[in-house]
Amino acid sequence: MAKEHVGRKIVYFLGAGASVGAGAVATVQAGGIIAIPTQSDFWQVFLRFSRGTGNRKTIDRFLFHYFLGYAKVPSRLRAPERRRLLAGVDVEEVFTFLSERVRAPSTSPSLRGYVKQVWDALVEEIGGVFSRFDSNVSTKAVYRQMLKKHLRSRDAVVSFNYDDVFERSMPTPRRWAYEGLEDCQGRLRIIKPHGSVGWKEIDGRVSMGTREDAVVVAPTHLKFVATADGKSIPILQGYLDQSPQFGDIWSAMEDQMKQAKALVFIGYSFPVADLYFSSLLRSVLADRTRSPGLVLVNPDAVAIAQRLRARFAVAEPVRLFDLRQFIGMTRKQILDLFQ
Repeated sequence: MAKEHVGRKIVYFLGAGASVGAGAVATVQAGGIIAIPTQSDFWQVFLRFSRGTGNRKTIDRFLFHYFLGYAKVPSRLRAPERRRLLAGVDVEEVFTFLSERVRAPSTSPSLRGYVKQVWDALVEEIGGVFSRFDSNVSTKAVYRQMLKKHLRSRDAVVSFNYDDVFERSMPTPRRWAYEGLEDCQGRLRIIKPHGSVGWKEIDGRVSMGTREDAVVVAPTHLKFVATADGKSIPILQGYLDQSPQFGDIWSAMEDQMKQAKALVFIGYSFPVADLYFSSLLRSVLADRTRSPGLVLVNPDAVAIAQRLRARFAVAEPVRLFDLRQFIGMTRKQILDLFQ
């Protein structure tokens, strides 16, 4: 356990809303643009941009059957109409269901094989889908202002996003590095506990790849669960155990949180499905002699603050409603809120 040493370190957490707020979009035919997806439009965008016809059909069938109760995909509806029906299907719940069913000892062999097929189809498409959302004039302006006014090399940026919009919006030469994959000494640490596009895994080792590659850790409470009985039950591992590096990444995130004067959550809504992060945050708060200051940057900051205070022993978070509003402040103004 890292010794608590609270100085002026800030840990910034980026959720899907951060990429949206920064202006991440993909171009489509006739000069149109589509914003990077969040919960409300994830499946519409994901299935539209999925390149593998077989993968798209596999995912489509699974969602309609397991989450909408259809015996089969409604063939009379056009693809855009079918995708709109999926708007209410919770992304986190889908990923949690798949990762738990493929790992749980009670899952039948036939169901395990099926959900593994669906999981593989999702992972195969994630790199191609999110590589459509690159840095642009807007994201560079927003994130470089954030770098100038807020970020210091002693800080850390935790991104729960599979996209790499934040990283690609940073200036070159790089002054940042991926925790667990690269040497972070003297550079801003970027910690991606759920994996990323642009990463690849070979024989249990994660390294940098192309933007078509992706390594994905599902948001499930089974992250570190493993059974070691290789006789009656096959050896099953939680997804964080797929590579020792992910255990290191999560440990590094916990250490950074223990040393932070403030935790700034940008576009992250604390989804119920991500129970492991919630338990980690609870441990950090309990182990510290003084709780860190909390800043919520989210259009729903009031509701999120109420949920946080109902679940955790925290002081009233600072609430900001827009990423640009946050960047309009200075680092000193943020830290002065928690003197």
